[in-house]
Amino acid sequence: MKDIKIIVTTDIHGNIFPTNYTAIDQIAPFGLSRIATAIKEYQKNDDIILIDNGDSYQGTPLLTYAQKFEPNRTNPMAEAFNLLNYDYLNYGNHDFNYGKESVLKFTQENKATLLTSNLTIDGKVPGQTQIIEHKGKKIALIGVLTQYIPNWEQPDHVKEMTFQNAYETLKSEVARVKDSVDIVAALYHGGLERDPQTAVPTERLTGENQGYEMTSIEGLDLLITGHQHRSLIETINDVLVTQCTFKGQEFVEITISDQDISAKIIDSSTFEPDTEFLSHFRDLNDKTQVWLDQTVGRLSEGNLIIEDEFDARLHKHPLVSLVNQIQIERSGAQLASTALFNGVTGFNQNITMRDLVNTYLYPNTAVVKKISGKGLLEMLEFSANYFAINEEGNISYSPEFDLPKPQHYNYDMVDGLDYTIKVSNPRGQRILNPTFQGKEVQDDDVFTLVVNNYRAMGGGNYGMVAEAETIQEIQEDMVDTIMNYFMENDPVQVRHTDNIHVIK
Repeated sequence: MKDIKIIVTTDIHGNIFPTNYTAIDQIAPFGLSRIATAIKEYQKNDDIILIDNGDSYQGTPLLTYAQKFEPNRTNPMAEAFNLLNYDYLNYGNHDFNYGKESVLKFTQENKATLLTSNLTIDGKVPGQTQIIEHKGKKIALIGVLTQYIPNWEQPDHVKEMTFQNAYETLKSEVARVKDSVDIVAALYHGGLERDPQTAVPTERLTGENQGYEMTSIEGLDLLITGHQHRSLIETINDVLVTQCTFKGQEFVEITISDQDISAKIIDSSTFEPDTEFLSHFRDLNDKTQVWLDQTVGRLSEGNLIIEDEFDARLHKHPLVSLVNQIQIERSGAQLASTALFNGVTGFNQNITMRDLVNTYLYPNTAVVKKISGKGLLEMLEFSANYFAINEEGNISYSPEFDLPKPQHYNYDMVDGLDYTIKVSNPRGQRILNPTFQGKEVQDDDVFTLVVNNYRAMGGGNYGMVAEAETIQEIQEDMVDTIMNYFMENDPVQVRHTDNIHVIK
């Protein structure tokens, strides 16, 4: 039997071009256009199976522009997958960021067959397990994604949807097909909840990631994971497990031979971008670049560039104060909480759309919660888990916020309060002197707190925020909220307060 090749991409996040949108024409060592060159080489020499494992079309200004201004255009990622003749695809959690109609449109526009089988949309399962015969072998391809999406997503975006337990769905599907095929392969848009060598949990076991548990399913041969943006090839409980990182920096090549199943991770930067492939998106990219260079307002004094992300969290950066200032003025809440996203750039003094979309990366909206003093203190203590004392005796971030997936965006900073974080204290006892308008916060106090919808739904395991009563939902993207604020208050004066003190 001739070897079977399966090529898998995952977590492309809208990166069609090899472009870093923080600057014009900044060529980057990633993007689907580089993988396109590799795919075409494979297709010339072999009959491959080509699959995407989710989170394909959220994450770049190119896709944001297409969603906002050209909603009737074929989804650019669907067009890209069709040009490259993808065979199968699986949903990822970020594919739901623009709501039901968007994800259904994306699915309908794709020629690739959808595998996702652990959810229903309008009472119907959109994807299903595929059994294929390829080069003398029968292969089952099963698709599932993390069921944790309702804990993050805006309720309107997942209305009329149900998400079943990914592990239980996969277990049932494997049992159903394993005796009728030679190979059972699962596509899972989720990651590993435990260390692959030691089985020690690497995160709170919420059900967001169930990959390690899945390797215990009898009859499963191959588990292709995603979501965590890791480079990973491991054999766990005799199951080959793979994952590659995001933005099209890598892809996975899987080989099925008579003897075994093997995998390797391919670095996309070794391939030149496919210019013929990119020609189909030049007009959209040109429009995006023009949009990004539009000036939306000015800062009254200097810029708010992030030079060092950790320092900007350790000593609350004025950019954080500004975002919270905008949230408070838009919502009327007493308190505001925000985080610095991974890779945030900040604002130049003359602010363009490029600055906005590279600083506020997600299509979030603002939500106002009524939270008790007790709940607020629980939130501050939980957020304070971000910090740790390293081996040199200095304040650093806790390893769990970097591995297995960087999640620095789960450290929140609250404005409207003054408080101290004493990092050397035990977790749960780190918040000192929390005061509101000069008075110490009491358990039975009640506050209005504005957060983004991700945090409002409990994203990042902020259950205490999710449990607080929702009193207002502002149905406007935060990028639009920030843009409108600059246009209405030009030049904007930042009312920065040094209200959070992080000490050893």
